[in-house]
Amino acid sequence: MTDVSIDDLIDGLADDLKPIRPRRLLRGGAWAAAAWLIGGGTLLWLLGMRHDLAHGASMAPMPMFAFWLIVALGLAATWSALRMGLPGVGRDYSGWRWAGLAALALPLTALVVGLGDTHAAMHGMDPHGGMRCTLDGLVAGLGVGAALFAWLKGGAPTSLERAGWVVGVAAGAAGAAVLALHCSSDNMVHIALWHGLVVILSAIAGRLILPPLLRW
Repeated sequence: MTDVSIDDLIDGLADDLKPIRPRRLLRGGAWAAAAWLIGGGTLLWLLGMRHDLAHGASMAPMPMFAFWLIVALGLAATWSALRMGLPGVGRDYSGWRWAGLAALALPLTALVVGLGDTHAAMHGMDPHGGMRCTLDGLVAGLGVGAALFAWLKGGAPTSLERAGWVVGVAAGAAGAAVLALHCSSDNMVHIALWHGLVVILSAIAGRLILPPLLRW
C-alpha cells in the first residue's frame, strides 16, 4: 500500500468521525436527584407526610436511624451506577456493597426488638398495611431507576448483571427513603420487613429486567 493510499484511507476514516459530548457525573447525578425529588414530592403530595414531620416534630430515634441507613445505601448505589456509565477499565464499583452491609443493621435491630416484644413483631408483620407500603416505595423509586438506566444506556457498562443489581438497589433505596417520610409506623419490624422489601424486590427486578435492555 502506497503512502498516498494510506493517506486517503486515513482521510476517509476521519471524514466519518463526529465529536462526542463528554459524559459528566454531574449531569447524570442531576438526573437521579431530579427523579428522587419528583418521586418523593409526588408521593408525599398524594399520600401526605408522616404525622410527626407534618407537625414540625422529628422522627423517633429508631425510624430516623433506619431512614439514614437507607439514604446512605441509596446514595452509594447511585454513585456506583453513575460511575459505571463512564469510560474506563478496572474501576472499583464496590462502595455500595459496604453501605449494604451497614444496612444489615436494620434487620438485626428489628430481630432484637421482635424477640423482646412478640406482640409488636406480629403487628409489624401484618401484611394489611405492609404490602401497601412496599408498593408505594416501589413506585416512588421508579424515577431514579429510569434516570440511571438512561445514563447507563448511553455509557455501555462492562458488567450488565452488576449494573442491573446496582440500579435496582439505588431505585429501591430511593423509594424506601421516600416511603419513610410518609409511613407513620415506628415499628422496626414493619420498617425492616416491608420497607426493606422495597430494596430487595427492586434489586431483583433490576437484575432480571435491565441487562438485556442495556446490551448493545
